[in-house]
Amino acid sequence: MKNYLLVLGLALGLFNVSCEEQNTLPNVYVETTQDGAYTSVLKGYENPALGFTTCQPEGFNASFYIQDKSFCGSAYSFVSVSAHRLDDMAEVPANADWQPSAAVVPDGAYWVRYRDTQVYRFLKMRVMQIDGNAVTLEYVIATETVAIPNENVNANAGYENVSVTGYEMPRLDDRYVYADHYVTVNGVERLNYALEWNPDMRHANWVAFSFDSTSSADVVKRTDAWAVDPKLPEDMWTMEEDHKSDGFDKGHLCASEDRVYSKEANEQTFYYSNMSPQLNDFNGGFWAKMEARVQSWGRSTVSGTFDKVYVAKGGTMNELLKNFTGTKVSGGTPTTDENGFTIHGLACPKYYFMAVLAQKGDSFQAIGFLVEHKEGHPRNPSADELKQCAVSIDELEKKTGIDFFCNLPDNIEEAVEAAYDVNAWAW
Repeated sequence: MKNYLLVLGLALGLFNVSCEEQNTLPNVYVETTQDGAYTSVLKGYENPALGFTTCQPEGFNASFYIQDKSFCGSAYSFVSVSAHRLDDMAEVPANADWQPSAAVVPDGAYWVRYRDTQVYRFLKMRVMQIDGNAVTLEYVIATETVAIPNENVNANAGYENVSVTGYEMPRLDDRYVYADHYVTVNGVERLNYALEWNPDMRHANWVAFSFDSTSSADVVKRTDAWAVDPKLPEDMWTMEEDHKSDGFDKGHLCASEDRVYSKEANEQTFYYSNMSPQLNDFNGGFWAKMEARVQSWGRSTVSGTFDKVYVAKGGTMNELLKNFTGTKVSGGTPTTDENGFTIHGLACPKYYFMAVLAQKGDSFQAIGFLVEHKEGHPRNPSADELKQCAVSIDELEKKTGIDFFCNLPDNIEEAVEAAYDVNAWAW
């Protein structure tokens, strides 16, 4: 039996309240094709500046939305099918080629897969109407679930935080504290960056984040919004007094320039948990140039060179800069004790590292960098001088003791971590 719904802006009771479709809706009759179907209107098809909404189906912990005229969303994947009615879509297609996005097309039908912590959940969905900036959808939440196969023996699993499953995340160590920081951009909550805090070292083991077409934008200035990290317990806070007059810069791990796509995103980089005691000569010279190189790869997601670039950065907590006395600067003389701690008891790394993974479609490539924390590096290094610090991810893991990119399927992880090609990257 056909069900006809009058879709009016005032008829909000027809819509699933877990989605953000309570907006001005097209004044037309539309047909639903399965009893019990939800309808939703997603804005952002023509231009998100004209209005932007998301949909979070009941029981799902994340939203999907439209970006660049395609359906997408963290933890979601899609496959297009040829059906014209939802009640014709009886079963989740076997061996489907799931993609991170799917083009929005008139009368298009889709299976949607959502990655929960232990299982995949599914929607069947079709496009009812495209009206300017608004796309009207019909969808049904499937009762079927599929256990996520153990494709990644070293993947982060069993955690409440969905963010731990991102490709940028190293494998978590339960001895330490995980803190993920989110921002809202165009109505969408997204991970800005995450870190693993080592309370004994009073320093992060690593920070992790990614570049995509949104987070690669360079639209705000440095905020200098110094603050304690609200995601850490108060007894683990570091603050300004822990960096005062110690001769070191408050060196960002996730750089300010890594996160300039929104004011809130940049402000979060000024949490003291994201700071490391860095030599001024190092922080403002060689390391900054290496960061700029990786940022250029990240921002190439706008032009389509890569779809996404994943980055994990930090300083070696397993190897500290011990018994060091450096060149006096305006903030004092940088010194460390026999254990590698500053005068205020912060661990000072002997090396800094970056692990970089780039994705284009189903293809991945990775490269690592390991740079000694010292004075005297070239302040404006050439591409060849930067390349000298390149290592494979396997080598970087041996040096740092960190398991990078653990959420990649094992076959891909093994391949991209074993070797690197400097010529596969733009210098």
